[in-house]
Amino acid sequence: MHLTNEIFTASAEAIRAEGSHLFWADNITESLRNSIEELGQSAPVLAYAGSDGLELAAGAARLTVLAELGRPVLARLVEDADAVGLGLLYLADNAHRQPDDAMRFKALQYFRPLMDTEALKRDILPRLGVRPKSKDARLFMDWLELPAEWQALLGRGFLPLAAGTVLGRMSDADRDAVLPLFSAMSWSRSNAVNLLTWLFEAGRMAGCSVAEVMTRAGMDALPDQGLSPKDAIARLCAAARQARYPELTRLRDCFDAAARTVTSGTSWRLIQPDSFETNGAELSVRIADKAQLAKAIEELRAMADSPAWQTVFNPGGEDE
Repeated sequence: MHLTNEIFTASAEAIRAEGSHLFWADNITESLRNSIEELGQSAPVLAYAGSDGLELAAGAARLTVLAELGRPVLARLVEDADAVGLGLLYLADNAHRQPDDAMRFKALQYFRPLMDTEALKRDILPRLGVRPKSKDARLFMDWLELPAEWQALLGRGFLPLAAGTVLGRMSDADRDAVLPLFSAMSWSRSNAVNLLTWLFEAGRMAGCSVAEVMTRAGMDALPDQGLSPKDAIARLCAAARQARYPELTRLRDCFDAAARTVTSGTSWRLIQPDSFETNGAELSVRIADKAQLAKAIEELRAMADSPAWQTVFNPGGEDE
């Protein structure tokens, strides 16, 4: 495959843009639209002769904008196009873009049936800004082995790349159990990894499936309670954490309730800084002047008499 020096003009309707190698074709920036509308097409799209006429090799956004404006398309001809070459040409034409993990994975999904794993690592990952021997490279390769429905969630940006490690350790049944939690909401890296890890480890510890862990934790009904995505994710994570760390969660709840009682109406903040490895607590306050300092001192004196300190120092109660 090679680019010729032949540049020609065609109507936008005469160039089909349906190839699977156009894996990032759904992103048209306003700056591109405004530039073409004001100044015209500054760079030709790339096209090749397919069995049914002209096919787009690269330049989907330009083609779309020109079609919307009803303008002819300036194109450069590509000859002897094959599947791998089209993908590489598309990457080269989009080298100015900064792909996120979802975009990188879409590219890898295109190349996966066309080359072996070593070729993917050697020839494709570096073009996507990923070092072949890096942790991210291993994660991308792991994701390529996961079922299609999970790959689709990564491609849509609903799941972070880091979730692939624990998903790869789960059984098909365990992944099926958690799939509904991720199918309609976009998760941050920490929330997704924590929830999956806690559920997986809780199942291992209890000798049961992830589905059973979720049922016991009351997680099955949470997505159907009409909560906002933020609130739903927070409650799901809290339930999974309690399933994995029931005693630690109990201590945390007791401590937090006592801390709120002690600091109520004050500017002080009271936390347990070391996951209850000691009975100590940490008090902090932010002040900007002497008046605030004096007020904080008075609040501290009043706080010292609170009976809730007993729970702060011993949240486990008498059994501790």
